[in-house]
Amino acid sequence: MSHRAFVAILAASTFSLPVTASELTVRVDPAGGAPRLVVDGQPVRARMFWGAPGSAPLKLSAEWTQISFEFAASGSASNGTMHFRFGQELGDIVLDDIQVTDLDAGRDLIPRCDFEGGQECFTRDWTFWPTGAANTVATTTVEPDIGRNGSAGLRVRLKSPPGGHWPDFHIYHHSNLTIAKDHRYRVSFWARATTARRLMLAFYQPGQHFIHLGGPPDCFAAQIKLAAEAGVNFVSYPCPMPWPKPGVETDWSGADAACETVLCANPQALLLPRVGMNPPPWWREAHPEDVMQWEDGRRDHMVVASPRYRRDAAGRLAALVTHLEEKFGDRVAGYHPCGQNTGEWFYEDTWRHPLSGYAPADAAAWKEWLAKRGRPDAPVPTAAARHAAPAGIFRDPATERALIDWAEFQQEAMSECVCALAHAVRKASHGRKLVVFFYGYVFEFGAITTGPAVAGHYALRRALNCPDIDVLCSPISYFDRGLAQSAPSMTAAESVALAGKMWLNEDDTRTHLAKGSTAPGWRDGADTLEDTNKLLVRNVAQEALRNFGTWWMDLGSSGWFNDAGMWAEMKRLKALDEPLLKKPTPFRPQVAAVIDERAMLRVAAGGTLVTRPGIYEVRAPLGRMGAPYGQYLLDDVLAGRVKAKLHVFLNAWSLSAVERAKLLKATRGSAKIWCYAPGWFDGDQPSPEAMKQLTGFGLKPVSPATPTATPTERGKSLGLETPFGGRKPVKPLFAAADAKPDEVLATYADGSAAVALRRTPDGPSLFVGAPGLTSDLLRLMARKAGVHLFTTTDCNVYANGPFVALHASQDGPVELNTGKRSEIVDVLTGASAGRGPTLTLPLKRGDTRVLRY
Repeated sequence: MSHRAFVAILAASTFSLPVTASELTVRVDPAGGAPRLVVDGQPVRARMFWGAPGSAPLKLSAEWTQISFEFAASGSASNGTMHFRFGQELGDIVLDDIQVTDLDAGRDLIPRCDFEGGQECFTRDWTFWPTGAANTVATTTVEPDIGRNGSAGLRVRLKSPPGGHWPDFHIYHHSNLTIAKDHRYRVSFWARATTARRLMLAFYQPGQHFIHLGGPPDCFAAQIKLAAEAGVNFVSYPCPMPWPKPGVETDWSGADAACETVLCANPQALLLPRVGMNPPPWWREAHPEDVMQWEDGRRDHMVVASPRYRRDAAGRLAALVTHLEEKFGDRVAGYHPCGQNTGEWFYEDTWRHPLSGYAPADAAAWKEWLAKRGRPDAPVPTAAARHAAPAGIFRDPATERALIDWAEFQQEAMSECVCALAHAVRKASHGRKLVVFFYGYVFEFGAITTGPAVAGHYALRRALNCPDIDVLCSPISYFDRGLAQSAPSMTAAESVALAGKMWLNEDDTRTHLAKGSTAPGWRDGADTLEDTNKLLVRNVAQEALRNFGTWWMDLGSSGWFNDAGMWAEMKRLKALDEPLLKKPTPFRPQVAAVIDERAMLRVAAGGTLVTRPGIYEVRAPLGRMGAPYGQYLLDDVLAGRVKAKLHVFLNAWSLSAVERAKLLKATRGSAKIWCYAPGWFDGDQPSPEAMKQLTGFGLKPVSPATPTATPTERGKSLGLETPFGGRKPVKPLFAAADAKPDEVLATYADGSAAVALRRTPDGPSLFVGAPGLTSDLLRLMARKAGVHLFTTTDCNVYANGPFVALHASQDGPVELNTGKRSEIVDVLTGASAGRGPTLTLPLKRGDTRVLRY
């Protein structure tokens, strides 16, 4: 059945949607540096909802509770199963008297299970996952006297996993349940827990992709409807991609059902299916040489450098796009292929210690890569060499060239795979639909202890040059995302816009409806609707002002955004989005934070002593200095595309003579902050002369006990208060050897100049040898540069055109200076807040205000 026929059925029942014969086109309009989504040529808000079919959580307490509900199966299965999930909290859960009845057939799907027969009652019909050593959190035992009324019951006991990494533990019924589409089922059981918690229950059809068949009342459709009422029609959702064995007919029913589920809830939805690109087990078994291998021998997933994988994956993806275009083409807005770790195209298990790259397909691709560059053949570097850091923070090009080359190879392999899949979508959709990818987390992966290059995300420029990609995206950073914090971007977002593409934030904020979630990265959420809205308004305001897209993500598929009070804020935020749609305004802040993705390939294991404070965490003080900042790739600065009053060079560690000359020419007259080891490598050679050419200072290596920089009296007189830099020794570490006393703003413990400020013919130059920065230091240089400070105390500030958004980082009044004599209006209420240029705002920690002046 085509989508037009599907819509006709809906129209004849409860919905009304005009059927159009025209082909839908959704693309990104670069708009002179302010990217906009356009639907059939009309600019629209880049606001979306992401969700998936899932069951609302069930509440358990210490008292026995009978849980009973009915559902209509959304599909049929002869191998259906029932899953129980218990969350990531310690404690015991006891289950008893589980029964499921097919009301239409008048028979039990699961006869009453009271566990009176002992452990055999569990093992006969039920099991759990994961098993063996992978199950680090749970035991399941049938015990007498723990059930309801003193009978037997099933105890599930959860403990903390080693290292805090929770597996997806669940118990489930053997996959032998016959579930009929549209039949109504009644589920009943008794449960209690040692402490209040939530339980997730659902029925699935297992397979390459698990298809949700039913459970407690589904909140997916409810959230789609709330989004639509707020004017948000873009919906992203998981879409199964059939990948059958050769000769087996393709079953499109799962993909069709995923689309139809969304359209049933909102017939005017614009679909953005998220498509998993990891190959099925049969493919991995057939092609073991193309399966990833880690140093410890583990094998899983696929080698992205494998020509076979790229060919087969692109073929299956093109087939899916062709099918969905034929059936739902007038409602599909685009496609979002996902693969590798959490679907985000960084190497599987990037954050763990064991390193991958030891499959035969890796070795073959590496051999070819070396040959193309005229390099001698060499084996894949050993894990021991990759874990080692004999020269300290950096790889030594003289003795570790193979490791630097391997890092470059891994970036190119990942980006080339992404671009190949993007081309498959572009071609199959005839250039009419959005092509969306996770990629380019060049700031976020500064926190990887085995070295940032392990991720494979440092070939962002290649992705930006790819004509087949429209939108790049990531979650909001998992650093500094909570109340009173800045919600920074993971990438060089302004370089994305300069390349004519849109950056999109996945907003998986833990809302007040997700209380109790302890998953890493989601602890910094909200416990009330009021605080949730403060976070969401902050996020959307930043996204609007920086020309980002966003989707609000129901990460747990359990109703994180199922509250009209949140969507009311999204509706009010039209007052910010719509003026910027009508008059696209490129985000060109006066402060540019600049990162060189090539330099990150030289960082060795353990380099987080520098890259964590200097790349990952530096976004917090940048966000709170009182002025907005942009995030750029160094090559944009070298090309003269970045005009700022203050350039913050976070890792300009490796520049040729030509690049140094270009950099100084492009930034002449601006103030510059040079972080950690500016110019240390002139090509492959350490060069104190290159460091002096960039910074204006004669720099020398020093070896204090720690890299902590403590403000001097001179520094304190200029507003510096906070020591920074870390407590563990860093090698190499540099000091300004020729700094005059009145130029030294902070020193190491040995008295050498860790921070020094000098006025040069090319503008103020600040050398910062200690890893990281502070908001005080940034404010000082902003003043020296003539940057407009909206606030002179810490506050998260976002501004573009006539708009400014503030998110208070602390209690107390905020003195706002718009720099303009005009009325200041609250964008969300339309009420006057006062008259500029200065205004005192009585803000509490975490308060958000969006103003027009």
